Amino acid sequence: MPIQRARPKFTDVKGSIAATSLPAGSIIKTETTPFTDFGTVDLTTSANGTDVPGTEQSFTRTLSTSKILIQYNLKTTSGGNLYLNLQRKIGTGSYATISAGASGTQNGRTSNRQLLGAYYNNTAVNAMGYGIHAELYQFLDSTSTGLTNSSDAITYKITCYSSSSSNDLHINIDGYTPTHENYHNTTESSVTFMEIKV
Repeated sequence: MPIQRARPKFTDVKGSIAATSLPAGSIIKTETTPFTDFGTVDLTTSANGTDVPGTEQSFTRTLSTSKILIQYNLKTTSGGNLYLNLQRKIGTGSYATISAGASGTQNGRTSNRQLLGAYYNNTAVNAMGYGIHAELYQFLDSTSTGLTNSSDAITYKITCYSSSSSNDLHINIDGYTPTHENYHNTTESSVTFMEIKV
């Protein structure tokens, strides 16, 4: 009579891996928030800048020590020269500009602004001041850029200023004036946050 052997039982493993068990460099969490705020942003020449509508968004980390990769997919256009700054607030604290870019002098050119981005669109020269353009701005926030370890929500926003108060930024809308009735096109921007384990 053949020997009867019990068959092994296989059980489906369900659940998730704890964030603390993931290796360094792993993406723990991602969140994407679209925003459709649109209009013309009247700018000042102050480096504090004017808030760009819709860009103020918050993200809470799973681990208080993680880095945050921020990706703004902005649909904009502009008239004249404009400068973008990324601002950060931790919990109920105050906003502060996050510096990006190099400093120093090279071949006679000196870096003195350290911006998230800059535009120079002149409608007298090209059509950049009219059509809607998609641009991706990415920044990795970590302790090396001033991010502190905290379980509080981290809020980011983009501010914009110009060398002339007559220059404007257009967010989620083309740059035609209100008299151009056939060109009032609107679109959608977004921001994506990725939490990266240290």
